[in-house]
Amino acid sequence: MHTAMEFSSTVKFTVWKDGFDWEYTGMIHRLDPITNLIYLELEKEKGHIIKIKFQDIVSVEVNPTEGY
Repeated sequence: MHTAMEFSSTVKFTVWKDGFDWEYTGMIHRLDPITNLIYLELEKEKGHIIKIKFQDIVSVEVNPTEGY
């Protein structure tokens, strides 16, 4: 079963990786509950999608777009 989700808010993730906190901001492209991954299209690098593991997330901040 494939579920499509669409978001119109920018999300900032703080992720624990290699002993450091890293911040990534962008739009959620896809959530995969089977592999526990979030596919995030980076705000500053349009078209570049990174994978974030659920278990590596330290914090999440949602920034709704105007008119939302």
